[in-house]
Amino acid sequence: MKNRILFIAILLWGVNLFSQNYLDVLRPFRGMRGISGSESGVIPASMGAGNALLGNPAILSYSERAFFSADLSYDQVSGKSVFNSTVWENLQDQQLRFNSISYIKPVQVYRGAWVWGVNLQRVNSFSSISQFQEFDYDSSPDTVFAYKYLYGETGDMYALTAGTSVLLTMNTSIGYAVSYLTGKNSFSKLYEESDPYDYYSFDRFIDSLHFSPSYSGFGARVGLLSQVTDNLNFGVSIELPSRISVEESATRDSIEWYDDGDKQVFSHSKWSGLEYTSWGPWRLGLGLGFVANPFEASINYRFHKYSSVFMKGDLYDSETGKNLNQQIDDEVSRYVQDVHEFSASLHWTLDPLNLSFAATLMNDPLNYRFDNIIRMDAGIGYQLRSGLGFTLAFRNEQWQSDLNHTLDSSIERSVDLENSFSNLQFGLKYTL
Repeated sequence: MKNRILFIAILLWGVNLFSQNYLDVLRPFRGMRGISGSESGVIPASMGAGNALLGNPAILSYSERAFFSADLSYDQVSGKSVFNSTVWENLQDQQLRFNSISYIKPVQVYRGAWVWGVNLQRVNSFSSISQFQEFDYDSSPDTVFAYKYLYGETGDMYALTAGTSVLLTMNTSIGYAVSYLTGKNSFSKLYEESDPYDYYSFDRFIDSLHFSPSYSGFGARVGLLSQVTDNLNFGVSIELPSRISVEESATRDSIEWYDDGDKQVFSHSKWSGLEYTSWGPWRLGLGLGFVANPFEASINYRFHKYSSVFMKGDLYDSETGKNLNQQIDDEVSRYVQDVHEFSASLHWTLDPLNLSFAATLMNDPLNYRFDNIIRMDAGIGYQLRSGLGFTLAFRNEQWQSDLNHTLDSSIERSVDLENSFSNLQFGLKYTL
């Protein structure tokens, strides 16, 4: 039994803790949600401060009055596993959290427009949870053991962003914004075996791994917005690669308990102070906006150059002694592809009420399927004459992954995971 358990443990975790791989480098960038697709990068009427500063900063110049806005978010993350067309446990977790706060200020100029803005906003939520459990036979159909696999991730990345935009001509604006990024993440894996029918001398075995990285860094973007005709807008945004410093701690435990109450610790390790720097993808966004009052619509495309992600640091593989920079570069080249993001939005304004809806489709950097990530956004706002406004927005994001593993019996199990992240945002906006 011990040999089989050790085999599974080695297979499950694979790489030595000091051997950071490309997944660790991708983690602070992968799935970075940033802005809502319902706040188009080419429709000024649907502008939110976070969208302008984190998407196309050129839109800032269309703000005619100063305003302050803030919102909270009620989040729910869920995950379910599907094996042989059978749906297993659906895990859920809910939290009420701060989402964003913004201040936008136009500056009086003789001609044109000049607007500044500052924004603190959550740009990524490291939220996922999943579980798969099953029974398996050992040497004969009469000896059964139970195994369970748990995976969980939680944490947030925030961006403190400042930017400005100027109206160069009657029809064209440019803008830029810089962001300070900070966040933490908690990433856990657990493999557990148990002996529910008392066939073996062992009672329970666990192999667990826990990472706790913290992030800090900088990002920047520039944008252009041009009114081609009275009914058509064209927007371009370029986001430069973000530079994020990572400081990581980790623990690893592999322990077996026996029926007599004794236990054997195969490994108990703890590391802290692992430091390296990740450089993220650059992004290019294009959009067309169509105006036919009171309706405005847009179609948008954003290209994410994930294959350019790389790592810099002084970490070395504990087995080969080689610097990990080249190893990460090779893994990114082999396993990571670029991301294509498509979105469409519709905005309806009939003062004091406005409605918005958007749909976004994109592939994951580790998966070529274009339906791998699907996001739906909807929002409603009501603006009082006193300057106080209320907003309510809903987002649901679905993505697919897998939880594949092979047991000592050489039985391969391909378990599909269906992940869902939803949030309901409650906001206030005060126009000065």
